[in-house]
Amino acid sequence: MKTPVNIDDLMKEWSQDKVIDATSMEKELLKISHLHGKYLNVMSFHRHLLRKMEIDYKNMKGLREDYYHGRLTQDELETHGWEQWQTRLSNPEIARKLDTDTELNKMLLKRVAHEEIVFYCENVLKSLHNRTWDLGNFVKYQQLTSGR
Repeated sequence: MKTPVNIDDLMKEWSQDKVIDATSMEKELLKISHLHGKYLNVMSFHRHLLRKMEIDYKNMKGLREDYYHGRLTQDELETHGWEQWQTRLSNPEIARKLDTDTELNKMLLKRVAHEEIVFYCENVLKSLHNRTWDLGNFVKYQQLTSGR
């Protein structure tokens, strides 16, 4: 399985995976552990990316703060393709600049996307956890309605 890279792909996959075949309860019970592993892997993959992104964000924030203070070397500026910052800013002004920094906000948006996927997977896993009970209740309902 290719790991979904966005929430829409993940939601489409789950909409297919969550369908229960009422004609084969044994197959559905066996499918639970497969689906559990599948969504646990997706969640773990995106959690790992989140942790990496948190570190990358902190590093970039420190770099951008140094940039606004005018502390970067010419080599560092060239590496990132930035021009030397010319304006002297106070610490509160730098904090505001960091809040509206395009580079940092792009990173935050990517982070939010991974957080959404992790949250979605957590809820899918809760649903799968409850599926055993749901299937058991379905079997009992079928027995009651068929007169067994």
